[in-house]
Amino acid sequence: MPRKAEKPENSANHWSYEETVSTIEAVIGELESGNLPLAEVLSQFEQAVQSLQQCEAYLAEKQQQVNVLIETLGDS
Repeated sequence: MPRKAEKPENSANHWSYEETVSTIEAVIGELESGNLPLAEVLSQFEQAVQSLQQCEAYLAEKQQQVNVLIETLGDS
């Protein structure tokens, strides 16, 4: 059973959305090259999916913060 992706805030303090996206892009490039053995493809793919889940959680949290700020401005 796949591990549940950690939320960015539970990861190391140096987690960066931009760095994670760059890593995902690099993994996609490696996968598209067709030069990796199947086991490595599956491993890289799993890591990319987990990273994407972290990014999605981060963006959802930030969207919620933006919505609260917009609500606050509307109440002024």
